[in-house]
Amino acid sequence: MSDEEGFPKQLLEQSMTERIAYFKNYTMAHPKLLSASQKLMLTVEEPAATSLMFLFGPTGVGKTTLLRRMTQKLLEATRPDMERDKGFIPIAGVETVTPEFSNFDWKDFYLRALTVLKDPCVELPISQRMTNLKLRMSVEGALRHRRLKVFYIDEAQNLSKVASGRKLRDQTDCIKSLANITRVQFILAGTYELLILRNLSAQLCRRSQDIHLERYKADNSEDLRAFQGIVQTFQRHLPLQIEPDLLKHWDFCYERCVGCIGILKDWLSRALFSALLKGDKTLTFSDLESHALKTEQCIILLNEALHGEEQLNSRRDTNALRAALGLEVATDVTPKTLQTSAKKTRRHAVVGQPLPQRRPVGGGHNAC
Repeated sequence: MSDEEGFPKQLLEQSMTERIAYFKNYTMAHPKLLSASQKLMLTVEEPAATSLMFLFGPTGVGKTTLLRRMTQKLLEATRPDMERDKGFIPIAGVETVTPEFSNFDWKDFYLRALTVLKDPCVELPISQRMTNLKLRMSVEGALRHRRLKVFYIDEAQNLSKVASGRKLRDQTDCIKSLANITRVQFILAGTYELLILRNLSAQLCRRSQDIHLERYKADNSEDLRAFQGIVQTFQRHLPLQIEPDLLKHWDFCYERCVGCIGILKDWLSRALFSALLKGDKTLTFSDLESHALKTEQCIILLNEALHGEEQLNSRRDTNALRAALGLEVATDVTPKTLQTSAKKTRRHAVVGQPLPQRRPVGGGHNAC
């Protein structure tokens, strides 16, 4: 069944739980998601494999959905290999937790990784569990044994929860080292807070790839048309007796999700649950309004998104790079040249003899 046709009509005869589950599990291949997905898959499959991929975007834009989509694709593509080798896992991942204290908990990360990799180490009693170093070695062994292609870390911005700048670089160095030793590609997915972990060293620049999952922007006509199409598709897949007219209120939908499809879907899921609970046949504008995020919440979401977008767009002039490489003569050298000249021509005073401009004016023992 295509997106144009909407949900299967037999759903109307099923329970409220099944109808809600259908909509929550429904994934739409919208343009922004497709673009990021294609770039992600190309990076995974390219011959000169990239060690680290940074997948970032605003909260609620659909990063977790993208990771699930990639997981399904890789599992389908490697199904024959998995049937031949029951120990083979092509892709796995964990969601990091926000540390209770100031520093990221690597022991917790290693244990979660070993759990998803089904390593026997995690079944040991707590008293017999190993140190961080031994746990890391166990993770390295499990990654190699399972012959993973990709390991993803969702909510990876939590890696930046450290006490100093030196440790900040250590975080990405640790992941890069895991990737190099095991030959597994790592995806760090998170909000724009993840940007601080990029480009911390020359090696990281060389071995990493940025993938930006953007929100839809109202000042872009193409984005606006795509967003309206997404709203219309969602309304067709809401398992209600009467299809709601969400498209009529697309601007309100945009306003309260700030262009992020994940936020929009969660919002519609809440409204659907409420409508089914009341026995309503459709969604009204009142339903949308009562389950929308508050204006102040949307402002916070938008400010964070704008700040992240600004960080990505503030690129230095390439002339500086070309001048540093010797490909071009630097044009903006006047201030520095003048400053250097001034330093060279400045008259140095003799000890004990004041400079002329320091002489008292209108009297004093040095006056004529």
